[in-house]
Amino acid sequence: MRHILALFIIFFPFLLAGCGAKVDPNTPPEIVYGEDICDQCGMIISDERFAAAAVVEVADNDYEQRLFDDIGGMFLYAAEHPELKFVSFFVHDYNSRAWLKAQDAHFVLADALHTPMGYGVAACAQTEDAVALANEWSGQVVSFAEAQMALGGMPEGEHQHSP
Repeated sequence: MRHILALFIIFFPFLLAGCGAKVDPNTPPEIVYGEDICDQCGMIISDERFAAAAVVEVADNDYEQRLFDDIGGMFLYAAEHPELKFVSFFVHDYNSRAWLKAQDAHFVLADALHTPMGYGVAACAQTEDAVALANEWSGQVVSFAEAQMALGGMPEGEHQHSP
C-alpha cells in the first residue's frame, strides 16, 4: 500500500499537467479583468471595451492565446513577432462588449479616443455604430487590414494564417 501511495504522489503532478485545456483557435479567451496581464505592455487588462486577443499556433494543432489591453497593442505585437503563426484575432464590440472576430469588425481610429495605451482604436460589430463613434470622436472608420497597417504596419496576410 505504501508503494502505491508513493507512486501516486510521484505521478499525480504529471497527470494534472496532461489535463490542461486545449486552446480552440476559433474561440475567444476568457479574460479576468483586473488580473490578466497584457502580452504587449505588461499592464493589467481592465477595460473590456478595448481588450483584444490573438491565437498563435506554437506546434501542429497546439495553440496559445495572447491577451492585450489595447487593440493597437495587439496589432503592434503581431507586427513585432513575425516568427509567430497568428491564426485568429479577437476584439470587443465597443458598445455591447461582445467578442468579435477582428476581421469582421469595423475599426474606429481617433486621436481623441482615450484607450488604455493611447492607440485610439475601438471596434464595432455594426457599420452604423462605427460611424457614430467615429463622428463622436472625430475619427475615421477603417477595415481590419487598414487598422492593422495603421497600428502595426503589417499588411493583411503577411504572416497570419487560418486554422
